Amino acid sequence: MEELDRWAITKLNALIEKVESAYYDYEFHVVSHAINDFCVVELSSFYLDIIKDRLYCEQRDSLKRRSAQTALYLILDSMTKMFAPILAFTCDEIWAAMPHRDSDDGRNVVLNCMNKPFAEYALSDEALARWDALISVRDDVNGVLEAARGSKRIGKSLEAAVTLHVGKDAKEQVDSISGMNLAELFIVSKCLITEDEELPAEAVTGQGVKNPGLSVAVVEAPGTKCPRCWMHSEQADPETGLCPRCAAVVAKL
Repeated sequence: MEELDRWAITKLNALIEKVESAYYDYEFHVVSHAINDFCVVELSSFYLDIIKDRLYCEQRDSLKRRSAQTALYLILDSMTKMFAPILAFTCDEIWAAMPHRDSDDGRNVVLNCMNKPFAEYALSDEALARWDALISVRDDVNGVLEAARGSKRIGKSLEAAVTLHVGKDAKEQVDSISGMNLAELFIVSKCLITEDEELPAEAVTGQGVKNPGLSVAVVEAPGTKCPRCWMHSEQADPETGLCPRCAAVVAKL
């Protein structure tokens, strides 16, 4: 699975452990709060936002898309079982509508055991630390993207090209995430890292709040806007305007 999807499953594992412990202690409010926090913090504001592009635009049976679908299925399956004792009728409606394994009892969700953590997909502590660093930098980038939107320089974040200007204090943090697909994770069309201290005069800029020593510059992304995924590409097909990724996918439809 893609590492981002394994990150989501690792966070799900922590939720499963917390919920199981809370049920044993009859702390039902802990269960509902934990599931709500997982939906809002890990899923809605981070994971789901990023994987929309993969689900909509990658080839139907590609590894990237199937990896995201696998993670989403495990999350849905686990959460439906976890919340069933509290939200019984809604969870049973979900259970009746979703696909099942051969070992599942499709009659009612409460006739099935809650899932245990999916240890085979879990990330190491070192890998989780990298993702914590990524989320921290992403928060700083999002602040500058919002400023660029406010000044009418960009509309959607995919209209932006981001440059991370890395000072000495932020170098270790940014170096740890340099191998990731930052454009995908920041939901922008382009992302560069530089140690150049001079910021472009035409850019909307901001200093890192969570990462002192980091400066973020946002300009309008160069290239053609792909009509399929909306990312800007400098290698777009001159006839269709499709970016190389979408052109390859469409050619196989």
